[in-house]
Amino acid sequence: MHTKPDTTGKVYLVGAGPSDPGLLTIKGLHVLQQAQVVIYDALIGPGIYSLIPPEAEKIPVGKRAGHHLAEQDEISRLILDQARKGRTVVRLKGGDPFLFGRGGEELELLAAHQIPYEIVPGVTSAIAVPAYAGIPVTYRGISSSVHILTGHRKQDQPLDIDFAALLRAGGTYVFLMGAAALHEIVDGFLRAGMSPGMPSAVIGQGTGADQISVSAPLDQLEQEVCSRKVETPAVIVIGQTAAFGKRFAWRDSLPLSQSRILVTRPAARSGRLAEMLRSLGAEVLEVPAIRTQVRDCAAQLLQVLDQIGTYDYLVFTSPAGVEYFFALLDQMERDIRCIGGIKLAVIGSATGDALRQRGLRPDLMPDRYNGAQLGRLLAGCVPAGGKVLLLRSAQGNAELVRQIQSGKQIEVMDLAIYDTCEAGCHGHDPQLAAWFLESRMEMVMFTSASAVRGFVKMTEGIDYTKVRALCIGRMTAEQASAYGMQAYVAEKETMESMTEAAVQLHRQLWSGSPNALITD
Repeated sequence: MHTKPDTTGKVYLVGAGPSDPGLLTIKGLHVLQQAQVVIYDALIGPGIYSLIPPEAEKIPVGKRAGHHLAEQDEISRLILDQARKGRTVVRLKGGDPFLFGRGGEELELLAAHQIPYEIVPGVTSAIAVPAYAGIPVTYRGISSSVHILTGHRKQDQPLDIDFAALLRAGGTYVFLMGAAALHEIVDGFLRAGMSPGMPSAVIGQGTGADQISVSAPLDQLEQEVCSRKVETPAVIVIGQTAAFGKRFAWRDSLPLSQSRILVTRPAARSGRLAEMLRSLGAEVLEVPAIRTQVRDCAAQLLQVLDQIGTYDYLVFTSPAGVEYFFALLDQMERDIRCIGGIKLAVIGSATGDALRQRGLRPDLMPDRYNGAQLGRLLAGCVPAGGKVLLLRSAQGNAELVRQIQSGKQIEVMDLAIYDTCEAGCHGHDPQLAAWFLESRMEMVMFTSASAVRGFVKMTEGIDYTKVRALCIGRMTAEQASAYGMQAYVAEKETMESMTEAAVQLHRQLWSGSPNALITD
């Protein structure tokens, strides 16, 4: 690798794969997370976009047929200029950067100016997209070779392809960027002597929620593609193995196939929900609408802990509260022995699990995971004149305290140990807003009212009446409704129930009856 000058940054040419973020390589994700500026194509897909760090500068240079935000020379110069500023630059390209991705051209200028760079290969759509449509590009005894070609052509120029030579070679033919030249491709093979009944397929928006696969004999392919309105980017597969698409179409059987869902939980908490949704076939965007941060409250907490023996219950309302409490103990050079034998109460199972991971078990947890229910339970368990220590966010709901104190003289020490910041403090995201304007999101998941407000800050200007908000709890749903969103409420305040509700809502939408609320 090149010597890296002190004042020069470094460029990573990263293949993002076809669209599904699960197909981004581990190294690609690692590099992306370190990026200071990301120069990205239009083909990277919403799920991949959501993995870009919110603090990184995002520069779109998307190129589609007939739409170029920037010409290739401009893109190469932009990459160079960003590296010269001493920044870590990720040039994020759909598929693999060296397979019809013009990656080599983008390296020419970097090499000429001795800019350090690395190549991170990506999963190519030539293999992945047919696989997501159930089409193996090779199959023993049927096709022992695969030919990957570009259908892209210069303006007003015919395709420079020897179809007769391809036909003699045999195998499976995969065309990328060939949608505009589909007629020439079909006609070229037919003129070369290919059977009109040769199995063929066109897969549009491959591996994403909008994926559509059309299979037909070669001489009927154009008609079928036109009638089904297949959108680009599209991959064309011609050969005997294309017939397997109807038999092996695994993705269509998943309950959330063709669903694109935005998860707005904080980055550290979205993983489990996102993976549950992906396992059911959804394309998931993880875009935190809020973030949490510990408060400078060690001295106040220490004073309270010195009196911990006077309290009946220590209450946590979130896993974040548990984590920040232990972080503060460590900061104060204390350990769990400082809370003695106090009883522990939590709102839900996730918070209870956070305690169990530290060797503690909650004594009190309501059947319904919300503050009002926990407050009523505590009001019934704490004697008159008793005391409750509540450790939670500064933006916590006041209903919990009201319920604890209803009907009894119970003292509540409501100590804020962390803050919840809306929109991650990164503000409006024009790309995210654009996807909503294009109606490319089926639903948005909210687990708190603050997440709803953060989302609104990030997408200011969209029509919220078209946003389907799947919410945990009535208060979250009421906040979504206040902005005009179509609010749906999961049956229970759990990730499992949220996932079940997503499947139910998806089925309603596809059956044409999406207006029935999922009630709690």
